Amino acid sequence: MNKYEVALSFAGEQRHYVEEVARGLQSRGIAVFYDEFEKVSLWGKSLTEEFHRIFENDAGRVVMFISRDYVQKAWPRHERRSVLSKAVHESTEYVLPVRFDDTKVPGLPTDVSYLPAEEYSPSELAAMIGEKLGVTRFAAKASDVPPPRMTSLTGEVVFDYGSHNGRFVIGRDVLEFETKWSRASNTSIYVYNDPPSINGVALAPRDCVSIGKVVDAQLLDFTSRSRTPQIGQIVMFRNTKGFYAAVQILGIKHGGRGDDNYELRFRYVIQSDGSDDFTSLSTSN
Repeated sequence: MNKYEVALSFAGEQRHYVEEVARGLQSRGIAVFYDEFEKVSLWGKSLTEEFHRIFENDAGRVVMFISRDYVQKAWPRHERRSVLSKAVHESTEYVLPVRFDDTKVPGLPTDVSYLPAEEYSPSELAAMIGEKLGVTRFAAKASDVPPPRMTSLTGEVVFDYGSHNGRFVIGRDVLEFETKWSRASNTSIYVYNDPPSINGVALAPRDCVSIGKVVDAQLLDFTSRSRTPQIGQIVMFRNTKGFYAAVQILGIKHGGRGDDNYELRFRYVIQSDGSDDFTSLSTSN
């Protein structure tokens, strides 16, 4: 049995589109190889050997995202050679081409059917790949779709906590924090430590009027499953990798009196150095 049901081969110029496809496949429970999902497992290994093994031996199918950059660049060329070497010995459609332009791919037969990327959103393409793999379009729960996210280490977020099970992801990789929220009142909100990336949640002291006032976050009480911050309060998150994030609640809409808008607005800072002291962050004051 293959380690991955499908692997994605592409050039970096198309990464934004491909990453959305990868997350759409992941949400359907499909084992997908996308390099950003494998940073830790690939760390320290010979990428030449690993990519050859994955694209020639470990994947059931390969989606090839074709573009001029894909043909010209070194790493996609290495992947492509492994893919086409495997395709020669396969009786099924091992290569599933998706085209961003009309660039010819050396070694790929010109009569192989393809999908034009401009005609399909990443979500549509993920669904079509799933169908090709025999995965029923709605086999996964609708609530399992990936939550919205911001990958930067600092930012301000406004999102509908009535959707995506109240989840919003900040950061990425070892600095990822999947936050989860639910309605409390028009001035407060519940926050949980339920997501798998979260070790605990705590409230900063009320006299911390800005994120830059938080010091010694590790001394806070992270022992409860949920907390109920008020507008203006700061929630501290510790993830399972030992990093800290500070989130200040800026506004809450709770859908009362005929208002269906469950809106949460917050400002956040993630400490990338592992520190629990946020006082040096002048941008938070």
